[in-house]
Amino acid sequence: MRVIYGINPVTEALRAQGERIDRIYISEARADKVIEEILKIAKAKDIAISKVPRQEIEKLADTKNHQGVAASFYGEFTYKDIDDLIEVWKKSDEPAFFLILDSIQDPQNLGSLIRAAVASGVHGIIIPKDRATEVTPSVVKASAGATAHALIAREVNLTRAIERLKKENVWVAGVEAGCKEEIYRADLDRDLAMVIGSEGKGIRRLVLENCDFCVSIPMAGRLNSLNAAQAGAIALFEARRQRLYKR
Repeated sequence: MRVIYGINPVTEALRAQGERIDRIYISEARADKVIEEILKIAKAKDIAISKVPRQEIEKLADTKNHQGVAASFYGEFTYKDIDDLIEVWKKSDEPAFFLILDSIQDPQNLGSLIRAAVASGVHGIIIPKDRATEVTPSVVKASAGATAHALIAREVNLTRAIERLKKENVWVAGVEAGCKEEIYRADLDRDLAMVIGSEGKGIRRLVLENCDFCVSIPMAGRLNSLNAAQAGAIALFEARRQRLYKR
């Protein structure tokens, strides 16, 4: 059994994965329209509801930042295989759009990147099994519930995952500071996978060498870098813009 917490994560989980929720926990101190909506959905899906002291939710969620609501789930987060992601893309009749995350360590960054990926319309997200954060309750909270709608593959070897995508004629673009080609000049309106590197270290050398091309985000002012979540969101939505408004 796992626990997620927060208004948006619980609401999205109720809508997308209600059959897997065992029970909703609501703080006795909350009685407002947002909570009423959660209760309405839970009751319609015949999900058990418990009104408990706020301290009990803190113990369940292992945090004070739970917004007075939590949900217990059957089983762990369900990861997909890369072939599942490819199948979803091919059924969509759209240009391929994947996000590859190379060793993201911060749950907040992973959650934010998942949220941006879902919002920008990716077909799937690929993360490594080792030396990277996985989908935890903190990641679910940071994603504002987007994990309920995301297809995520957890692969042992990212370079093999890249090779698998290349066999499907998907172009792989590394987003990395210092690359000569600016992202706004690159052609992203094609079958594409974007690679975002880890906090501080960026994309690992072998992974970057396996990218077809590399782009950077031009910046003005005194700062010369963005965090992984910011860079990823900019890159994803530039690709989204190009797909919506053909150049």
